Formats: sequence, C-alpha cells, structure tokens
Amino acid sequence: MKAYLDPKIQAFIRYFDFPGSEPVVVYLAGLGGASTAAYPRIVIEPGLSDRRSILVDWFGYGYSDKPDHFGYSLEEHASVISRLLDHIGLKQYVLVGHSMGGAVAIELASKRSDLIVQLVLAEANLEAGGGIMSSSIANMNGSDFIASGYQAMINDRRSAALAGDSSASISLGMWQVASPLAFHKSAVSLVKGTQPIMWDQLIKLPIPRTFIFGSRSLEEYEEDRALYKRLESHGIQVAIVPDAGHGMMAENPVGVAKVLSETLARSGL
Repeated sequence: MKAYLDPKIQAFIRYFDFPGSEPVVVYLAGLGGASTAAYPRIVIEPGLSDRRSILVDWFGYGYSDKPDHFGYSLEEHASVISRLLDHIGLKQYVLVGHSMGGAVAIELASKRSDLIVQLVLAEANLEAGGGIMSSSIANMNGSDFIASGYQAMINDRRSAALAGDSSASISLGMWQVASPLAFHKSAVSLVKGTQPIMWDQLIKLPIPRTFIFGSRSLEEYEEDRALYKRLESHGIQVAIVPDAGHGMMAENPVGVAKVLSETLARSGL
C-alpha cells in the first residue's frame, strides 16, 4: 500500500499500485466502498492480472484519512483523485468507476480527457436524484444521520449479512469503517449531481466510453432497460455482467473481470 499527502487537504489518500503493463487502469469504488477491498479479486483475473492497476480509497472511506474539513462532493473527490494521479506521474490511463465512482470518473474525465484513454462505468449515477441508498441518506439531516442513521444503516446491513446475503457481508466490512460524515455529504452530492449533470458531460466526452450493467438490474428495472437504449443511441458501448446486480463487484467478480478485459481488448489496450 502507498500513501499520498494531498497538499490542499493535508490528509493522506491511500492506494494500491500493482505493477504491470501500460496503460494503467485506475479503479474507483461506489458510495461507502473502498477500492482496496472491492477490486483486488477482480484485478488478479486473466486479462487484467498482467496490467498495472491502481486501487484508490476515497477520503472518508477504506484506509484513507477521514478529514472533517473536507467537503466530500463529487467535484472535490475528482480533484483529489486528479492530484493523486498527477503525483504518480500517469500520462495515460483507463478509468473504471462503479456507482458513485462512475459519477466522479465522468467529472474527472471531463477535465482531464487528454490523459484518459478509456472510460468504463459500472452502473454509474448519470442523473441527479441519486439511487435508493444515497437518496435515503441525503433525505436525513446530517446531524441525525451521524447520530443514529448511520448506525441503523449498519445494523440493517449486518442483519442482511447474517441472513445469508453475501454481498451485504462484504459491503458491511467497508461501510462500518467509513466516516458517517463522508457518507452523508457524498450522498447529498450524488443527489444534487454535478454541473453540468453527469449525463451531459458523458455524451460530450471525446474518448471511448463503456457502460456496464448487471444482468439482474436489467431484468428488474425498466429504467435501466431504457438507459441501455439511450446509451447505445449516443454511441456508448454497453456490456453486461451475468448473474449480478448493482453489487456486481461482490456478486460476480470473475464476470466483471471478464467484461473489463474484453472491453479493453476491443479498444486495443
């Protein structure tokens, strides 16, 4: 593991930098997640294991510091990741973002498209309003969430894990080490969205873009099926991870790795 002292925030971001071939692939996790926990099982799979991989934990999550003075907005997360990657010295990279990580990845790609050779989004937030979890968190007053809402959320996740939900048992480990302040502020920012909104930024990007769905999400949600068609109509490649929903990194990591390696191969990377 490596640590980067962000000069603006004066706090440490921590990350894995696994050696391999270029261009490097940078992985960003979803709300409450930690890339150092969500992606290691994926990056060791054939097609990815020989590639340099950088797994970054956000401020407020995983192994990174949890500064109270940080704003935790999508734009601020993107700025920190940008400074980190400049510090590492990357000249070209593939950016992979899941859920909130995808929203941050779009913001970063819009500002640094000269460095990003491929953008891969796994069920990323593309519009304001957030998802089920982020909107429920954002609807709470921040002090109430920190005082009781966060622990209630952890308790619910633990109950699901004890009942046999394997995805819940994994995410529980990440959520319970996250900062409640970071959770709430990040959720509020997801509900608000970026300006311009993520979708408008995405369709204007001059780089190859791929959006990944879990097969169960397409089966269950009409809005995801509509988004599939909308993405294709704007020339954005769409891929599907079988036997998985939104929690695809835990539910089918081998399937995620296969889709990622195939996506990179199609782009000649």
